[in-house]
Amino acid sequence: MTSNSQTVLAQLYEDIVVGTFSFGAKLGEEQLVERYGTKRHTLRQAFSHLEELSFIERIPNRGVFVREPHPAEVADLFEVRQLLETHAIKLMVLPAPVVVLEKMTEIQKRHSAATRSAQYREVLHLNTEFHRVQYAHCNNAVLAAAIEDYAMRTHPITAMKFGNPDLMENVIYQHEKIIEAMAGTDRDALTEQIRAHFDLARIDRYREQFDLRHGADSGGAQIRPRRRLVL
Repeated sequence: MTSNSQTVLAQLYEDIVVGTFSFGAKLGEEQLVERYGTKRHTLRQAFSHLEELSFIERIPNRGVFVREPHPAEVADLFEVRQLLETHAIKLMVLPAPVVVLEKMTEIQKRHSAATRSAQYREVLHLNTEFHRVQYAHCNNAVLAAAIEDYAMRTHPITAMKFGNPDLMENVIYQHEKIIEAMAGTDRDALTEQIRAHFDLARIDRYREQFDLRHGADSGGAQIRPRRRLVL
């Protein structure tokens, strides 16, 4: 992928995640070529990558649309994230080195400021940076990359809390508790903080909204009960 394609991909990904283009929105090529100052073939490369990530879908004879994931798919994604992230905790040396804790604290200060000033695009980037530093400490680059990839796949769902001050303040609190736990030696305490940070109740909230949009007979209400992983 060329640098131009990567730039357009990042811009379109961000616009989807922060809600500029909501679920079901049509992504017209002419509109986006003008918005991003790019060419059609570059935009189509970005489309292909986002389709692989299941962010968009192409409907024959209709066009390209922001894809709305089924609640069962959302539950599966969060289950994989929980497996990956709780395993990464097992590989970490605790307490984490001071340099790691200081970097996470510095990022979190910027994340908190961006949150409280409603700069949600900045919040998105700083959240990714925070967890990138955190999971780099597991000393398994492949696992850290997988964690970041699966986190990105759930960003359209996790970002639904943007604009809700209480939920956003809770994210700040959770990040601070993660730093606190990584400064200690209690691995179980860190695992609990990671599980709390997932806020798996969001899957239920998403399912409820999905059913409101599509009707309870759409299958959203029929997903398997959310289960707690014991690792």
